[in-house]
Amino acid sequence: MKLKTNFLVLTAICLTSLNAMAQDHLYIMKMQSEMLRLISTDDKDKFYEVTEALKAECQKIGDERLFYTAWGNLSTYEATHQNYMKADDIANQIAEYAEGQNSYWGNYVALHVKAVNALQKQDYEEAEGGFLKAVDFRHKYFPGESAGDDLQELMKIANHRKDQKAGLKYARQILAEPNVAPIHKGRALFRLSQFAFNQNKKELYDSIYDELKALKESDGIGTIEPVVEVNYHIINGNYEEALRLCQDLSPESRAERMAVIYHRMGNNDKAYEYMAKFKKINDSIVLVSHGNVVASCYVQMNNERMKLEQKLLEEESEKWKRLFFYTLFGAVVLILAIVIWQHHMRIKRLEKENARLEKARKKAEEAFDMKNEFINNITNELRAPLNPIEGFSDILGMKDMELQPEEREELTQHIKMSSKHITKIIDELAELSLYESKKSLPKNYTISPNHLCRHMVDSMRPHCKEGVRMFFESELSDDYAVETNYEAIEALLRHLLDNAIQYTDQGVITLSITEYGDMVRTSVTDTGRGIPPERREHVFDTFRELGENVKLNGLGMPICKAIVKLLGGKIWLDPDYTEGSRFIFDLPKK
Repeated sequence: MKLKTNFLVLTAICLTSLNAMAQDHLYIMKMQSEMLRLISTDDKDKFYEVTEALKAECQKIGDERLFYTAWGNLSTYEATHQNYMKADDIANQIAEYAEGQNSYWGNYVALHVKAVNALQKQDYEEAEGGFLKAVDFRHKYFPGESAGDDLQELMKIANHRKDQKAGLKYARQILAEPNVAPIHKGRALFRLSQFAFNQNKKELYDSIYDELKALKESDGIGTIEPVVEVNYHIINGNYEEALRLCQDLSPESRAERMAVIYHRMGNNDKAYEYMAKFKKINDSIVLVSHGNVVASCYVQMNNERMKLEQKLLEEESEKWKRLFFYTLFGAVVLILAIVIWQHHMRIKRLEKENARLEKARKKAEEAFDMKNEFINNITNELRAPLNPIEGFSDILGMKDMELQPEEREELTQHIKMSSKHITKIIDELAELSLYESKKSLPKNYTISPNHLCRHMVDSMRPHCKEGVRMFFESELSDDYAVETNYEAIEALLRHLLDNAIQYTDQGVITLSITEYGDMVRTSVTDTGRGIPPERREHVFDTFRELGENVKLNGLGMPICKAIVKLLGGKIWLDPDYTEGSRFIFDLPKK
């Protein structure tokens, strides 16, 4: 009888324990669902409350994976709301805590959310590197598990870069992963379907479409992407049905797909009309996205600076309050005198500090405006060659477009010229950044100015336009030597001569050198189009219009100004020369 009673007691205890475990599990599932609902809302306080409660519950029951995953969602929440500094701080806290706990899963979550944050900032290079590290880490420490989450993000990055080869690689890698989730498999198949469509491989597309339908019917991926249905009817020649299904697409995708449909139907006027709409919508999306990221980063940095300054002012105020309290026990007259004097001095300091902060604020605003102007100018400079590259590439990539060999060669040459233009802009940006970041240049060479100038004239003369002559004149002897930085001087002369070549259609370009006191004076004179007097003060600005049909060729002049400044000299445009342009610079002999 006693044994039976004990058994009943143990049974009751086990049932009670199981009931408690079930209730805990149900409570965690409820909080997890609430966290996932709140992550896409602006109710930050509620999201943090639910997520922190979920973390605490996971710690209590020892659910390591859900604990770190919930913590990582805090970082992702901040990143998706453009609070990038806060997001990075949380990711670093996760990494530090996981390292201390020797948690592989925690280290993986830290790698993953750092890559997500970089992707939100549109830093695709950092994001790609982060996701690749996360994939390798998961394969190493969690064999048998799918790295589909990270590979899916890598596939998105490749798609953004229009890197078809990389996108296909990641899609195939997802399909080869062990225990791959249906949603990841569906997205990989979607990527492969795009490749099959672009290559006009009907049989391959149909097989992928059938596999996607099978996934849908098994409730593995919910619904098929509308564009897959549209492409299915396009590749099978059902253009009317494809046009009808286009109404379910986003405005951007609808315009792009309808351009393809009308092109295949032979209605090139309609195809061109919708392609123009697509480019207009796409350009506006890119500009708004980049503008929001830049503005958000600036606002966050400005807020952090203002908080720091406010904290310093509060600490200063607290300091004087304590001083006033301690000195209160002294002589009343002396205390009053000291307090009055200190109050006066404090006001002076605050006025001075406010003046300094106001000056710094105006300087920051000017720098911000200059940065925006520079970004806009760079955007315009890059967009000009990018538009023909994209347009001509689309034409060359159209399988149904019949082009003559000479037409195809002409389009290819246009693309090459635009690519070279972009490369030149990027190279000059890097060169300008290099020289502007330095405080000085080492004068590590003793050179003959005559020898260097002759060499530069000989190397640049072949680039002159037909009918333009280039000469070198010197009042120095060949054994005359100066101490300077050879690479910088060579770059300086190259940019000045290149500028003269660009704007001289006929006549003469002359490189001259002479001694001027303790300086060596060099000039580059041309008989080109010249620069209007009212525009000459802006000649060394970046990407600035100098007159009708006259524009600086990139950043050559700002680079020249930076080099001359580093070498302790000065450069200017001769205002008295009116037959073209004459740039003069003086450099010390030593």
